[in-house]
Amino acid sequence: MISKALVLCLVSVAATLLIASCGAEDIASNELDTNEEVPPLITRSDQTFTTDSFTQAGWKKSKQYDTATVPQATEIWYGFFNQRDIEIRFYENHQDALEFGITAAESSIEGAVKRSQGGRLLDFSGGSFSAYADYLVAGNTVLLCEFDRSTCELLLEQLK
Repeated sequence: MISKALVLCLVSVAATLLIASCGAEDIASNELDTNEEVPPLITRSDQTFTTDSFTQAGWKKSKQYDTATVPQATEIWYGFFNQRDIEIRFYENHQDALEFGITAAESSIEGAVKRSQGGRLLDFSGGSFSAYADYLVAGNTVLLCEFDRSTCELLLEQLK
């Protein structure tokens, strides 16, 4: 026969395991909630920028790219700010930046993810540097941002 103490002990252990597993599910679901995709930042819809706007804010332009593979872009420049790469794609207006620029930026980011393995890019061919992880839309421009958009946001704060 099983003693009452042993039954009580087994029930206590089972209850403790059940409670612990429920708590782990709550933690896991909270982690999933915090990892949801953040929508792109869209700002300064009433402003029009030039390369000079960004260079005066401290962005160092380095190389101009061909616009042939980026629909409706009028200029594309690679450069850096605060030791982070930032590619700026210029459009005629804010509406073009939204309509054509977001799709092109997402495609560039997706392409970089597909070409990466273990954190190293395997292929830099095809025009622009494409190791960007995020982007934002500011006026008539789309900024592709290395790692995250925090450096792009800092650059925008410096614009006059």
